[in-house]
Amino acid sequence: MHKLYSPDNDAELALIKSLLDGEGIHYFVHNDHFGTLRVGPRIELLNTKTIMVAETQFDRAKEIIDDFLTNIQEPSKKAPSKYTLRDKIRMVIEAMLFGWFVPGNRWNRE
Repeated sequence: MHKLYSPDNDAELALIKSLLDGEGIHYFVHNDHFGTLRVGPRIELLNTKTIMVAETQFDRAKEIIDDFLTNIQEPSKKAPSKYTLRDKIRMVIEAMLFGWFVPGNRWNRE
């Protein structure tokens, strides 16, 4: 089996799996269920999910994946910030004044 693609998230993985199933291409997802148990950064061979395909079906599967990735609409412009400058300033002030609402061990209680 050859490595075909490592999706960025589970939604992309589900879409790719459905495309490969629809075309009748047999595949194996390395770390399919175990990869979701590890939180934190993606580390190759530890928690990265990788789609593996047989050598005989690799070219067709690669064509399907490339077509899928080129058809994903990427934003043409940088998305505008959903927070205005006023909102950001308010959040900073709230964090400074009401920081004690944030969970955590800020003071040592002995």
